[in-house]
Amino acid sequence: MIVTQLENIGLKIGKRNILQNINLELRRGKITTLIGPNGGGKTSIARIIIGVVKPSAGKIKKDAALKVGYMPQKILLDATIPLRVIDFLRLSRYKICEKEILLLVEKFAKLNLQKILHHSIHDISGGELQKVLFLRAIIHNPDLLVLDEPTQYMDIGAVEEFYHVIDQIRNQSKCAILLISHDLVAVMQKTDFVFCINNHICCHGLPESVSEHPEYLALFGQTNGELAVYRHQHDHQH
Repeated sequence: MIVTQLENIGLKIGKRNILQNINLELRRGKITTLIGPNGGGKTSIARIIIGVVKPSAGKIKKDAALKVGYMPQKILLDATIPLRVIDFLRLSRYKICEKEILLLVEKFAKLNLQKILHHSIHDISGGELQKVLFLRAIIHNPDLLVLDEPTQYMDIGAVEEFYHVIDQIRNQSKCAILLISHDLVAVMQKTDFVFCINNHICCHGLPESVSEHPEYLALFGQTNGELAVYRHQHDHQH
């Protein structure tokens, strides 16, 4: 089932064309990943989808009642404002109590957030903040989850646990997931559909087909066998 569809989306800022002729669909229970160079327009696509940027051309089709969870690349918090992690998680347009947060933290124990819930959000590490932003994005069980470079401050072990949680959410809630990432190995192993973006769609499809496409190779180079594509099967229980 398609939850969001972009048709011939364009974005122009001043005289600069940021995006041209973007067509993509986001489906329930599927992970769609955007890859490409910095400045190629990946984050602009995410912002158009969540409604904070208006495209210059094209159409967006989505249900008005669609619940969207968004995790930005980073967030700037005023260090003079005292704010615990659990208080930050409760800042929302929806009412949520502390008990609900504790249950969610317990459910996704692999994120290891139990010990920092009552710490100042200004004192936690960059990797921990990424996990907090992720938890806030999923706290209301969204129909569409948009994640912009979610693992950029995480170590290798944390990244593996994070993708395990992503898979858990996708399988349990059947939400659509849009992921923006520079981690090509993880992308090719964990995603269902890949779109290579460089102001337009250079190529798209299943990970194994995209990784062999000439435009993908022109952007990212030959891998000499280092980027092995493992296709994870979803016909079993985790």
